Amino acid sequence: ALVLLCIELPLATAWVAVEPSRAGAPGTVAGSARSEGKAFLEAEAQWSESAADSAAASVLPVWTRALLAAAAALVVAVGIAGGPRVALAEEDSVQLYFGQGCFWHVQHEFVKKEISALGRQPQDTTSLVGYAGSTKVGDGDRVCYHNLARAPDYGQLGHTEVVGLSVPKSKVGEFAKFYLDAAAGYPLGRADPQDRGTEYRSAIGLPGGVDSPLFAEIQAANNGRMELVPGQGGDADTLMTDKVWVYDSNKFPFYQGEVYHQYHDDMLERYPQNYHKLKQTMLDSGRLKTVQCPELGF
Repeated sequence: ALVLLCIELPLATAWVAVEPSRAGAPGTVAGSARSEGKAFLEAEAQWSESAADSAAASVLPVWTRALLAAAAALVVAVGIAGGPRVALAEEDSVQLYFGQGCFWHVQHEFVKKEISALGRQPQDTTSLVGYAGSTKVGDGDRVCYHNLARAPDYGQLGHTEVVGLSVPKSKVGEFAKFYLDAAAGYPLGRADPQDRGTEYRSAIGLPGGVDSPLFAEIQAANNGRMELVPGQGGDADTLMTDKVWVYDSNKFPFYQGEVYHQYHDDMLERYPQNYHKLKQTMLDSGRLKTVQCPELGF
């Protein structure tokens, strides 16, 4: 049987989680929330130390993802697709998406960022993997991962892999800087240079795109390091460039990805069980939805 793989190289820059100061002593509601988020991040830190030694031994072959992607390209995608979007439940919040290479590692980093920067409990984080960057969709409002079941393929539709999340408007600049700090450190222009194609291009999505009043915060966070370019849809790969496509998410919306892609290990990194368990937690709470796409389950 063919296996799909998502591959990612280690970050060229360090990602650091910092627990914010919040009111509430242990035993209070705020203190309990803080303790839970802190425990999650501490478990992540302990895992990071032990995972480094064993990561290389667990690497799977690089060619398998490319093989299935090539096979899927021979399948004629039927129709036009759109998946469930991440719901906005927070007052004064805005829905963003970020993409650069494979979405598995990006989700993991933004889950930690939501906990450290916003003081959210793990089960209240909003980062989900999905697809964006095109106006094209498939039959039954679907956008699906590479597959051999003739379901609409996100790559053929012009989408790229992204992570959608909800953040307070006052935090847009901080989250953009978190993303752009890492982006500016990749020597080949983006993460995962072994993954080639438009499906892995660098992307930021926000309502209004470059015309949004919030775009000024993204520009300030960028500080001239990357070339922020208005996305037209189905845009070229950003490998070997400094480009980041900026999309108007009203025109190029986020489509949640399949359940099996959520809270997934990266190719070169294995994440703790408390991270993996968020998948069932989010399904039970309704924050994560099932989509009408093949669930390959790897």
